[in-house]
Amino acid sequence: MIIKQSLELFTAILDSIPALLPAQALAVKGAPVAEEGPFLDPAAHPPDAGQAAIVAVIDYAIPFAHPLFTTSEGHSRVASIWLMEAARAERRADIAFGRELRGPQIDALRRAGDPDAAYRACGLMQPGGVFQMAHAASHGAAVAALAAGHDPRQGRGRDFPMLAVSLPRSVLAETTGSLSGLFIQAAVVFVIARARALAREMSRVAGRKVAPPLVVNLSLGVTAGADDGSALLSRLQDAVTKIRKWELGPIFFVVPTGNSRQARLRAKLQQGGSIGWRIPPADPTLNALEIWGAAGEPAPRLALSTPDGRQIAVPLDQTGQGVVEDGRGARLARVVLQRRGGDAGRACLTVIVPPTLPEAGKAAPPGLWKLHLTEAGASGCDLFIHRDDRLSGFRGQGLQSSFVHADHAPRTASGRWPERDSPPLGPIRRNGTASLHARGAQQIRVGATLAWPPGRLSAYTGLLSNGDGGDITAPADASSNVFGMTLPGIAPAACQRLSGTSLSAPQATRWLAEALADGADARSRADVVNLLAAATPPPDLGLPDLPWRCGFPLDPGRADVTRR
Repeated sequence: MIIKQSLELFTAILDSIPALLPAQALAVKGAPVAEEGPFLDPAAHPPDAGQAAIVAVIDYAIPFAHPLFTTSEGHSRVASIWLMEAARAERRADIAFGRELRGPQIDALRRAGDPDAAYRACGLMQPGGVFQMAHAASHGAAVAALAAGHDPRQGRGRDFPMLAVSLPRSVLAETTGSLSGLFIQAAVVFVIARARALAREMSRVAGRKVAPPLVVNLSLGVTAGADDGSALLSRLQDAVTKIRKWELGPIFFVVPTGNSRQARLRAKLQQGGSIGWRIPPADPTLNALEIWGAAGEPAPRLALSTPDGRQIAVPLDQTGQGVVEDGRGARLARVVLQRRGGDAGRACLTVIVPPTLPEAGKAAPPGLWKLHLTEAGASGCDLFIHRDDRLSGFRGQGLQSSFVHADHAPRTASGRWPERDSPPLGPIRRNGTASLHARGAQQIRVGATLAWPPGRLSAYTGLLSNGDGGDITAPADASSNVFGMTLPGIAPAACQRLSGTSLSAPQATRWLAEALADGADARSRADVVNLLAAATPPPDLGLPDLPWRCGFPLDPGRADVTRR
């Protein structure tokens, strides 16, 4: 039911999709109907299909033709990838835009081992157009390499056939995540459908029925929304993991806890409480926050104080919308009240402030706004600020706003970054700062730690509601003074340095896929946590050995494989 609901919602917004995608991804005139070819070359199938696991990655700019995703003979281990921005060369009934490539097609497009040939053929290296694969680095390259990249000189990679979805640039450029949810839901449905078909092909090639496990990595997150697991994406993933009648073994979704623990984007207020909201100057994008009441309790009501000290009531009409104006009729903010889940559901009051960068003389005043919660239920309200910063590799994003309160100390008396709230001082929270994509009942939530000293949480790691850094943690930073890790880029010889829980999650994905392929019995989040805790010796969730230079041919005499 939830899968059907996801597809219905996605279909409902198809009319608005052209504004979010390049024209080449939508063109269908004269395109032939796609033929149902195989997913993998026979030489790329797992040697023993009963000891294999499917790994899926949903991200942006995934270098599907990279040698890390090939066999020693040069065949692609990517069984299927949906390139949402690629030139649409054929029509498929289940893909409304973009293009799907399967392993043999990728082999044909690579042209004697040249990955760029495949990207050019898909329209992903067009100056002035879709240029995502012409860069040296990308988030998707790092995540996919960690989750499923293998030295092609070694045979282990064949045990992990890959599926992938490369999301549109416009979805990630809008850092609040308001555009990403339905695209990711469509990606999840695509991955499940292709995993089932791939499992059937693996059974045919093996000559016996096999049910490979599936581990899906989603290293993306949002900071605002329903934090109780009621979001459609969380419900979809939870529903999928419960299904046992498909051709697959256990299904897991691995997500990062996010990077906003110290960003002051979450707060808790009771009726009559106040908190500051600092909005930066010269911000070219909207700033927004959400105020959530408890289920069944009265809807929150709000008053605002502008940076110059004027207190303004927030009006709401019968439709639950209102416009905040100054004394001269200039619009300062827009407010929308919704109740999610019917009359007994949770009320959410969204406040949207226009950009503070002057445009034709119109701009919201930057500085310290104050929020006064004039009405709320007995449980109080949870406040979440939308992410609005700059994403690596993207231009033109906004500046991050944050909460301000006199009782909040950014650091301890010794100068360290605090970890969990124990107890919380003031309304600003660190507990519960995990990504809103990580609020389901079954996802494996992964936090970031330091490689040295081992096990210490990285300062930015979002926390679950109980104050933990995640169900699992994995290193994403060398130390408290050396952030990030060196990882492969888009080109075979390129490298990049990145940090964040987005890099911890695929390390957990890799470990879990290997454990399941080796016969580990796990069906739920609790099983995975217990599996990790009981492992003797403890598994190494650090950076896997990946070839530093990944071009063909590789010289066995060179020290290309190093642990960093």
